[in-house]
Amino acid sequence: MEQTPEISIESMKEDDLEEAVRLVSDSMNVEEAAWARQAMEFYFSCIKHGIDSGRQYYVWRDDGKICGLVGLHRYIWGPERNVWLSWFAVHGDHQDRGVGSALMDSVKEHAIRAGYKKLLVETYGNPTFQKARSFYRARGFRQVGRIENYLPDGSAMIVFAMPLTK
Repeated sequence: MEQTPEISIESMKEDDLEEAVRLVSDSMNVEEAAWARQAMEFYFSCIKHGIDSGRQYYVWRDDGKICGLVGLHRYIWGPERNVWLSWFAVHGDHQDRGVGSALMDSVKEHAIRAGYKKLLVETYGNPTFQKARSFYRARGFRQVGRIENYLPDGSAMIVFAMPLTK
């Protein structure tokens, strides 16, 4: 078994937007990239106007290139103890090498330091997201919800959760 590498994530900057969206497109699909662009543009617009959107995005760079993306999204109208994983992506050259696990560990530490008690993630039931579902299960998430016929293709939304403890 390959050892999880040590990585350091940094806050995403607006100048990172195009590269981050490209990473989502390459590691997921163009539809997800369009949603990511919209969410990230909203995030940076909120920052410019001094509004807390409840979102935080982090990037991991390898040799100056964004090769990992992860975020946290707190619904500002919901329970303060819960946070959602947002736009989790790893460049194909770094997949199956422990980088995803290291990104998950890093963002969980950020969430714990911020006082969150539960980490949730939304994914989908279509075959495109099978690898993601397996990844979350292997890292201790358990399925806590399912909304049938959520996506236009008829796929379900699947919600996973895990408690956050030190």
